Amino acid sequence: MDLNVDMGESFGRYKLGNDEEVMKYITSANVACGFHAGDPLVMYETVRLAKKYGVAVGAHTGLEDRRGFGRRRMDITPDELKSDTLYQLGALDAFLKFNGMAMQHVKPHGILYRMVSDDEKYAGAYLEAVKSFNPELFIMIPRGTLIWKLGTGMGLKMAAEILVDLSYDDDGNWVLERTKKARSPEEVAERAVMVAMKKQINTISGKLISAEADTICCHGDSPNAAEVVSKIREAFEKQGISLKRLDS
Repeated sequence: MDLNVDMGESFGRYKLGNDEEVMKYITSANVACGFHAGDPLVMYETVRLAKKYGVAVGAHTGLEDRRGFGRRRMDITPDELKSDTLYQLGALDAFLKFNGMAMQHVKPHGILYRMVSDDEKYAGAYLEAVKSFNPELFIMIPRGTLIWKLGTGMGLKMAAEILVDLSYDDDGNWVLERTKKARSPEEVAERAVMVAMKKQINTISGKLISAEADTICCHGDSPNAAEVVSKIREAFEKQGISLKRLDS
């Protein structure tokens, strides 16, 4: 199982998350590319940390909305989404090449994650951008969504993701949080083990739903993100569940 975290979300003098401590426990980092969060120096430093700890790097592409942290829906055109995605992929790729690294994956951030999952025009534009940039990139997205089906049909590498530190409703939709709250590390670790071993996750009503995944996600802007991912790694080791990058 791959363990990924959204990272590089600081901006200038404003710091968000404890990226270096989190990096010690994960296998893949989703690095903000300057649209919803991050800036060139933050991207540079985040990639450098990933290289130091042997963590795979992916582009965490979002809407151009720093004030809303990419969590507010915007009425953009498919061409705008395509060009914005290519722009962000290219930006992160420059820092990776500088460090002798290659991009492993791409993942839409915040409300864009839902827009490409539900709306065919956005799903198609996003997939076309990724395919034209590098068709070998893994695309982290929920299994069974519209973009999952379209991407699979295009022969792209789809990686099923479950967000273990967010709540799910009974229909399998994750609940968007405008501001991340601290969640019990033990509770999140228990949910991660459940996904890895039973391919299920509990909902806000207590129901168990299908949760087959290639990668599990925690959010770097959570107040206790480092403690959470440390507890997940510890729980996996106790259960004999191996953590590995998507490209390994």
